[in-house]
This record gives sequence, structure tokens and C-alpha cells, in this order.
Amino acid sequence: MHVSERLLQLYADVDASTRTNLQTLIKQNLGDGKSLTVSFEELTGATKASLPTDEKSAADFTAWIKDGKKDVTFLPYYVSLLEKHDRVLNKEATVPQPIAVDKTVVNETTADTASEKTPQSAAPAPKPRYVPETSVPSRAERAKRIEPARPRKKKGKWLGGLLLVLVLLGGGYIGYPYVAALFEPSETAEVETTTPEPEPVAEAPAVTEVWLTEKNVDLVSEPNGTNVTYTGDIGDRYDVLEERDDHVLLDLGVDDMNAWAPMESVTTDWKPFTLSDQQVLNFLQTGVDQTYLDSTTVDDYLSFSESELYEVLGQPYGRDDDALNDYAFYNGIFFVIQDEAVHAIDWTNTPTTKEAFKQLGRPVYETEDAIVFESPKYSLRMFVGENGTSTRIRVTEI
Repeated sequence: MHVSERLLQLYADVDASTRTNLQTLIKQNLGDGKSLTVSFEELTGATKASLPTDEKSAADFTAWIKDGKKDVTFLPYYVSLLEKHDRVLNKEATVPQPIAVDKTVVNETTADTASEKTPQSAAPAPKPRYVPETSVPSRAERAKRIEPARPRKKKGKWLGGLLLVLVLLGGGYIGYPYVAALFEPSETAEVETTTPEPEPVAEAPAVTEVWLTEKNVDLVSEPNGTNVTYTGDIGDRYDVLEERDDHVLLDLGVDDMNAWAPMESVTTDWKPFTLSDQQVLNFLQTGVDQTYLDSTTVDDYLSFSESELYEVLGQPYGRDDDALNDYAFYNGIFFVIQDEAVHAIDWTNTPTTKEAFKQLGRPVYETEDAIVFESPKYSLRMFVGENGTSTRIRVTEI
């Protein structure tokens, strides 16, 4: 298998997060410049003599990724690392462990050293005993000097008791009415309080959604205007913001963009899905060109960012854009890119006729030049060309 085909196969097997981590390690290893053979050996621990010995830097590798991987010097080096991505990403560096220090030994040594250096303090000298200047008199002499206690007068005792009785009698006379009032039932009528009921809050009307019912619908900047903001397709779903003059204002869902659609080109009556997700995928395996589905599935494409799409398929043959989307054209297929991510895939000039397409089941919506099928996850649509023979098939996630 050619190395470029092997790269496409690896992109189908290795998820985007793993590829991004691998590319980051490659840039860190290459740095300002290094032989690709040496870099491969450092990253994998293995040697590969068939790799080029050219010196490349991280800047060269970044430019190679952005340029669509056209430089054949990097290609075998990058593919070989992708094949060994598990070994590269799981490789661990050996870090020497710090030497543990026995704190007990250090502390004991320090303590011994400190004890050797610290001089022993001398025993304190005994303090001299206190000798009074005059002799202390004996207990008998002290007893002679103590005078007998005088008897206490009892007059103040009965005066204090009389005063206490008078205070109690006066306090009882004054406080009686207040104490009695505590035991009497209250004659005050209870006043009933009523809590006012809260006023009803007006609920905002639910946002109404509509679907376009024609293959090409001009969405204009004002009702009955001629300035076309965007051209929508049958099956496109939008939220309604306002209704005026037989027109509805639609939220286009990108950068707060709005546009008006005529009421005759929209409907709120949209049937539920009639196909399973697997029926949609089975049809895409036979009803459209398989050139770009060999190594990458429809689910992969619909989950790609714009840059991931270009990493897998390279730069497109042509580009176009409008108010909402960018379009990347390849041979027989183009990708609708919205907010820098793949939004839909369109196969052009398909061999499938309208009659063959209708054999899938009951359409969700059908017109003379368009048919819409839906499953829980996908919207599958066919647009019939003006000549009535060529058809375009689109798949997008709902």
C-alpha cells in the first residue's frame, strides 16, 4: 500500500485527539532542527533505516501540516510515528528519586555537638539567711497588746427589717392591677389579615418553528423585499421570531442573523421521521459515489472541523461562500461548512433517480423537484435538476 494511502487509513483508525497529541510531541522533539531518523529513534526507542536523514524543525513540520502534507520528506516519518502512536504517547521518562536523609541521625549528631560545645553551669551559691534587726515579741506579749472587741449595736437590725416590710407592702399595692390583668381574658377582637393574591404573570409565547417547503426559498432582509440574505432549501428548520405582512422572521442560527420568508413557503406541519439511522447509512453505501467513503465514514465527516477535513482530503479544488456557509468542492462532492465545522455533505450528479430514491419508504415531505427523508439522527434529501435527470443528494445531522 502506498504511504499516502496508508496515511488515509491511519486517519480513519486514529481519532483526532490522539493525532493532535502526537503532532504536539513531534513539534517538541524537532525543536529548532533535527534529523528525522534521530527524531524517530528518540520518540519510539526504535530505529528505521528507510527514513530520510534530512534535518527538519518544528516550524517545518507545522508548515507541512497546514500545506496539506504535500512534502514527501515528512510523509514516511509521520506515517511511521502514527503506526507507533501507542508507544510514543505512553513512553515515560525516568526521573531519579531524591536521596532520603535520616533526620534522626542528623538530630542526634546535632544534639551531641551542641552538648559538647555548651559549658555546664555551676551550682548556684546558697543565699544568706535573713536576720531581723529587732527581736520578734513572744506570743504572750502580743496577747497583752490586743484590745477586746466592742459589742455591736442591734438598733440598725430592726430598722432594716421594718423598711423591708414597708417596701413589700407598697410594691404589692401598686403592682396588683398589672398582675391581675395578666390573668383576665383579652377583650380585644382579633383582626383577620388577608394576604393579597399575586397577580398572574403573563407567560411569553413559545417559539414556533417552521420548515421550508420549496427547493430554493429566498430569505429576504424585510417583508416583500428584494434584498436576499440567504437562499434556503426544502427541509431547513428555523425558529420564528415575528410574523408580519404574510411573512415570518426566521432566526438563521448563525451570528444572530435573521431573515424574512413568505408564509406560503413554510409549514409548521412536519411529519415525524420514517427511516432508521441504519437505513440512511445503507443507502449511502450504494446510492452515492464511494470514492470518499472508503476510509472515512459519513459520521466521521460530519464530526470534522474544517481543518480536520483538509488534513484528510487535502485542499479543495474550489471554494464558494454565502452569508451563512462556506463550500469546499472536490470531484463529485462538496462539503457545507458552518462555524468552521462540517455541516452537510452533498453528492452531485448522482445516478440515483427520483423513483429509485422514493423506494426507501414514505417521505417526510415531497415536491415535484425535491424529496426529504428523516431518521432520528439524519436528514436525507434529494434535489432534482432542471433537466429532470441529474440529482443531488444531501445528508446532514438533525
